[in-house]
Amino acid sequence: MRKIFFIIALIYCITAIAQPKHEVRAVWLTTNSGLDWPKSKYDVETQKENLCEILDKLVAANFNTIIFQAQVKGDVLWESTMQPAMSSVTGNGAKGMSYDVSEFVIDECHKRNLECHAWIVPYRIGTSSEANRYKNNAVKHPYKSHPELCVNYNGAYYLDPGLPETREYLLNVYRELITNYDYDGVNFDYTRYPGSDFDDADSYATYNPEGLPKDDWRRQNINTFIAEFYEMAKDINPDIKVGAAPIGTYKNVSGYGNMTAYGSVYQDACQWMQSGNHDLLIPQMYWNESYGFSPNMSTWVTNCAGRQLIIGLAPYKMIDSNNWETTVVTDQIEKIRAKNGTSGVCFFRTDHVIDESEPKIAALYEALKDNYFKYPAHIVPMDYNGITQPNAPINVIHEYYNGEYTITWETPELDINETPIKYYSVYLSDGSSVDLDNPQNVIGHIVKETTFSYPSTNPNLRFAVTTFDKNYYESSPAYSSIANVDDINTHDNIFYYANGSIHISGSNEIDFVEIYTISGYKLIQTKISGPSATIDCENFPMGVYIVRTINKNGNKSVNKFIR
Repeated sequence: MRKIFFIIALIYCITAIAQPKHEVRAVWLTTNSGLDWPKSKYDVETQKENLCEILDKLVAANFNTIIFQAQVKGDVLWESTMQPAMSSVTGNGAKGMSYDVSEFVIDECHKRNLECHAWIVPYRIGTSSEANRYKNNAVKHPYKSHPELCVNYNGAYYLDPGLPETREYLLNVYRELITNYDYDGVNFDYTRYPGSDFDDADSYATYNPEGLPKDDWRRQNINTFIAEFYEMAKDINPDIKVGAAPIGTYKNVSGYGNMTAYGSVYQDACQWMQSGNHDLLIPQMYWNESYGFSPNMSTWVTNCAGRQLIIGLAPYKMIDSNNWETTVVTDQIEKIRAKNGTSGVCFFRTDHVIDESEPKIAALYEALKDNYFKYPAHIVPMDYNGITQPNAPINVIHEYYNGEYTITWETPELDINETPIKYYSVYLSDGSSVDLDNPQNVIGHIVKETTFSYPSTNPNLRFAVTTFDKNYYESSPAYSSIANVDDINTHDNIFYYANGSIHISGSNEIDFVEIYTISGYKLIQTKISGPSATIDCENFPMGVYIVRTINKNGNKSVNKFIR
């Protein structure tokens, strides 16, 4: 029995740590009412420190994507001339931002190798009292600047999707965002009608030349806006990812009676994918199997035209009246991974993943960090945007010294499409092969330089290095060879490297100093007059270099340095 238990436990552990090499692991970071951030803290340095703490904790659990709420209800967190700065961050609706929040968030995400997507909310603009927070702001709220576009629905205001002027206004708002900021993507929220009794009789009568039934007309209005936005966004930045977070049920499957995106709020999100006007969807599948989690996921997969489908999960239901166990969420992760056609997960919201004051949330975070997300994952490529194939690194060399390996390589030529290189990965290898799909082989997940250090007490290791391009496609591996240091010696000269320069001195006159890459490519040949030389190498890329010194008496010295 004891032996059987051990075998079962071993199988569980092996199963538990299995994970995809490519997977989107995202969170929605909510600024609405400051919920995730900044939580009513208005000091700039405190806000920045707290945001960095959030990002660091997510990175520690191997998340790779942040969906940052840059717009809530007609108020924004970018430098805008069209909508006022969000009062939940400024602390005062009359004020502008004390710093460029979007620029800061993007920079901090990119420092940590996180993709950063702007979470935007086009139609919902809030109540009149929420809009009046901004009455003294130099930038007017849309409730005041464009009242002709607004419709009151149950006490809150929405821009009327049926008006061409609404589309024009929103495109101008988002043109400002995409032109001025390096967001990796945009993610639409609440891009729908608030309900079937929305008061749009006038716009329906005026702007329905095809005589469509109102339901179809409403869906067409949103589809038209999405198409126009996609064209505009890709024209400005072809690499930006356009996505949305629709209601979790597209169209109901037999046996369930959920509110649906298509029928209840006229949100035909799958049409956006099928028409090529969206890159990804994150349906808000915030329920368990009692509401059809698995069959609804299948419906999304079937209707998303093979484009990227990320499943939105609801860890907040562990601490609300639903009282889910942590295993409900982790089981959903396993179901998503087992389903062909899915690309990852996104959690609503950040606090419900990282807030350790709640025992269930703390347990989920540890389960992610130590098990489900134990190893880093690369972002999933979008093959429908074109498959690229980067070239492998060249001249991969490793050297072992004083308990540490230094692995260096040279940047390969770009592929035939000249697709930019994004980063490299470094693997342990047997010297001639490597399992690239085994995350336990990875010792450098994202390496931006062409050198990598790896401490080890084993002097007999071998390595492989791959290239990733901007589309997250990986090259074939290039295997390292041992640096040839047999001819490294010092005859007449003293040599050392310090503070970005090499220093050579001796009793004989120096004639030439030559500097080569480790592969033998000559970078510099400098004529010297005198017994000493100092050569600035500050602008050299990080790596290993060979220095050849030729004295006037014919003696030669060969030295090596690592920059």
